[in-house]
This record gives sequence, C-alpha cells and structure tokens, in this order.
Amino acid sequence: MLQWYIEDAGGGCRSFPEVLVLVCENPQLIYQSFLPLTWDNKLSLEEIARQKVVEMMQQAGVTRDDYLYVCSGNIFFGLHKWLTENGYHWETVKMDGLAHEVAEQTFQQQIISAGFPADIRLEERNYRDFYRQVDSWIKEDPARFKYLKDAKVRCKPERLRYILKGNSGSARTCCKCRKKILPYSPIVQYRFREVGKKKSHYYHPDCSPVKPHKNKLQQANIDWQGEVLHGVILSARETLPCQICHQEVPAGSKAVHARRDKDFIFGHPECFKYVNQDG
Repeated sequence: MLQWYIEDAGGGCRSFPEVLVLVCENPQLIYQSFLPLTWDNKLSLEEIARQKVVEMMQQAGVTRDDYLYVCSGNIFFGLHKWLTENGYHWETVKMDGLAHEVAEQTFQQQIISAGFPADIRLEERNYRDFYRQVDSWIKEDPARFKYLKDAKVRCKPERLRYILKGNSGSARTCCKCRKKILPYSPIVQYRFREVGKKKSHYYHPDCSPVKPHKNKLQQANIDWQGEVLHGVILSARETLPCQICHQEVPAGSKAVHARRDKDFIFGHPECFKYVNQDG
C-alpha cells in the first residue's frame, strides 16, 4: 500500500495555470499537471481538476489498496466525490511536506519562466501579497495579458454556491420567509459577490431555492439534563472547557454547540449522549 498526497498551487492567482500534483513520499514519486487558462466546454473548474488528477492517478498506477491524502480546497470538491463513489480510501488534510513544496515550486518556476522577478517569492504562505505582486507585474505590460486566466469559465454555477451547514452563535434572518434562523441550527448559505465584495444570503433548509450542492452539516441531538437539545458540531472558535468532562477543547477542534434558552452548551462530541443523532 502506498500513501499519496494531492495538492494544488496558484488557485488564488488571477494569472497562470493552476498546478496540480500527485506525490508519494516513499518511494518518492511525483506527477504534475496544469489546468488550462481557459476551456470551451461547459465543465466546471472542479470537474476539469478531477479529470486531471484521475489522469495522474492512472499514470501512477494508484490502486484502491492505496491511501490518498487530499487538499480540502474547493478545487478538489469534485475529486472528493469521485474518490468516494469509486471506492478509494482517502481523507482531506491541511497539506504540507513534499507535495506542498513541489506544487508551490512548480507554480513559482512557471511564472519565473515567463519573466517574473526570481527574487520575489512566496513567504510563509502569504498568498494575498504574493499574488498581488504577480497581478501588478502582469498589468505593467499588455503583452503579459496572455497569462491571465479566464475568470468566466472558473465561476461556480449558481447551484454550487449553496452550502448546507450549521449556523454559528448568531441568529440570522431567512431571505425567503424572513423568520429567524436560530443559533446552532441547520442553515443554507448562498455565497456571491456584489461590486467585488463577498456577501451571503441565508435560508432555512426548507426555504432554500435549490438543493444545496455541498453538505457540511453535522447535527448533534443531545440529551442534556433529561431534555433533548438540537445542536450542531462545529469547529471551536476559541479554547473552552467541555461542560461534561471539564477538560479543554482546543480552538479549531470539533465540538458540540447548542443552546437551551440563554445557556450555551459546549463540549467534546464524544462526551455527550446522543438521541437519534444525524450527521
């Protein structure tokens, strides 16, 4: 059994092809692919990326006995679904190590080959500043516009902008029925841009105009002091003590979030007793 890592680079840059890599560290095997700047068919960015990665997997001879660690980025959402449907063993991880290094170095090399200053490099994953410098360099010379990506074909179809998830600790207003969406309850988020600014609309699941394409919802129906509470499992925003075992739940860890009137219920998912738990 081999362990493979799938990573990308350059997705946040407005120019130059995204780099996709498939890497095995032991033995060291490296496969690379580039997304085109544009394409003519109606496939989404995620579908194009899936095709490219599957081609690399076929070249590498990846089998269902192998294990794949895949970047959690949206560019691989179609791949995540394909791996599950086709019986592969995989999980998402925050990518580091050889795969990350190869992807970033390959992206850097392609822009240097186009004439970008070699002394300007990505530092400490500060992508925003680095890509701004690449944008500025492109704008200096109209002849460099040929490196710009086609933003139109990379736009998500409307149906992909709806996400089913758990609401945070703030009540929100449903854009359809105008009633409150309670804290720590299921919510559909529609993400879009308006005059260049990121915005969101929120809906009760039953009020959503389309069935959400992505499901991040983890519900937690818990028995709390003899009462059934309907909460959700979210990443903890700050380190807080579990209300069952009183041990700390580190920030970023998955935790049960629920409310009973004004009381906030919080703790390790494994510490609670569940009642017909979903998700």
